[in-house]
Amino acid sequence: MTSTSTNLPEADSLDGPSPSEDQDGPVTASRSVRIISLAVGLVVFCLVILLAVGDGDAVSESSGVLGKRVPRVAGMPIDGLAGYSVDADGAARAYDIDEHRGEWVLVNFFATWCPGCIVEHPELVALEQWGLSNNLTLAAVVFDDPNTSAIQDFFAEEGGNWPVIRSAATAVDFQIAQIPESFLVAPNGQVIEHFIGGLKAEAVTTTIDELTP
Repeated sequence: MTSTSTNLPEADSLDGPSPSEDQDGPVTASRSVRIISLAVGLVVFCLVILLAVGDGDAVSESSGVLGKRVPRVAGMPIDGLAGYSVDADGAARAYDIDEHRGEWVLVNFFATWCPGCIVEHPELVALEQWGLSNNLTLAAVVFDDPNTSAIQDFFAEEGGNWPVIRSAATAVDFQIAQIPESFLVAPNGQVIEHFIGGLKAEAVTTTIDELTP
């Protein structure tokens, strides 16, 4: 009697993944999906941040100052700098932009710790000299710089002979977003130009020349 036997294949030779491999497949895929989702989310987050803070011009332009009467610019000039004076009673006299109606006035917001302010300062000095014969005066408003000695030393070393005042309210009224920022005020008291970042004297003189009859 002949017997027929069937040779079963060994476990290692069976086709298809092992039970553990069956589980690893979907786990690995799910992990990849999560990683990709996190990466996409991070990119979107970065784009949102860039759009929110990347356009300083848009923030400043929306302030509503341009084309309107200049906000109040008034305060006590820093002792030892231009514009500081006392009356007959020995009391210091405040600067007030309203007393300069009929003149062009450049209102500059600055701080001694601001690199852009330091770079633009020679342009302001040149502009001051040009203004002596072109009906232009300057006024600086200190922005978040409590060190009076540093401000006095800065003007002593770098030049500049215009009033420098402290007025947090003025910065708020102009909606200052970043410094340096400057605003050109026409003789009628209207704000007609806004300069963001370090300005060039030529930009101011050209504007005034174009608008002066």
